[in-house]
Amino acid sequence: MLNPYILTFVKVADCGSFSAACESLFLSKVSVMNQINALEKTVGVPLFQRTHQGVRLTDAGKSFYKNCIKIMRLSDNALQEARQAGGANRQIIRIGASMMRPCNDLIETLDAGGNANAEYIFHIVPFNDEADSLNTMLKSLGDKIDCFVSPCGSMELLMNYSFLPVSTCRCAIAMSRKNPLAKLEKLKLNDLHGQTLLLLKRGNSYVLDALRDDIIQNHPSIQIADAETYYDISSFNLCEQNGYMMETLEIWSGLHPSLKTTPVDWKYEMPYGIIYAKHPSEKVRRFIAAVAAKLENKATVPHT
Repeated sequence: MLNPYILTFVKVADCGSFSAACESLFLSKVSVMNQINALEKTVGVPLFQRTHQGVRLTDAGKSFYKNCIKIMRLSDNALQEARQAGGANRQIIRIGASMMRPCNDLIETLDAGGNANAEYIFHIVPFNDEADSLNTMLKSLGDKIDCFVSPCGSMELLMNYSFLPVSTCRCAIAMSRKNPLAKLEKLKLNDLHGQTLLLLKRGNSYVLDALRDDIIQNHPSIQIADAETYYDISSFNLCEQNGYMMETLEIWSGLHPSLKTTPVDWKYEMPYGIIYAKHPSEKVRRFIAAVAAKLENKATVPHT
């Protein structure tokens, strides 16, 4: 098995800071720094330049990083070949998962037939939903991560990655529980007149671009505030702090305890499914085909 210090080194390099790596690895900052210090002592040269903005690889670090990636791939291949030689033909699927993008639904879909575990072993790769971590995870698709499950209304994602639709998730409104509208069980856009609504910036979601156009044309008294990036926990915190309302998804209804998520009488839904590399490996292609077959069988089973 790989030296854990190598895995920590690669994570710090990918994240660009000790703090971000700590969150991704679920380790303390002291633990991560001690591992890197011990690794640099073993190698004999500095691997990182420490700055106030984070860390950068030295020339030695860049060389070491390239070889670490090769070692990690060789290690994965060695494990897979050993399992196959021993009769364990189950394929390892590495699924990225975060608080806002869990993978429970995907695994439950595969388990529906009762034989998913006969074919696949699932390794969960944690990441957080902040923009930098999300971008790092996306760059890892096809390399360190095979796929993840997410809402996907972004044309950029659809152009640069493959997407298997699994279902749709309804758009809703989140607001402070102190807002008088939180007493309502269902909203209409007219109810939001005079409110400030947080939305993704134009171009980040074709679904929300249509909602934005609807508001501008038909409900101009609703003020729109642009989210800086894709939604993360800080977006929910911003709404609570500033008294904004927020377009959200019903699947995120329990994400922030101070906000209530209320359905809206409108047509807006977000595609929801599996995002994977544009040019996936044969293993991932077979996995996606298996999921698609499960979904098709589920759709054709008559209800009793």
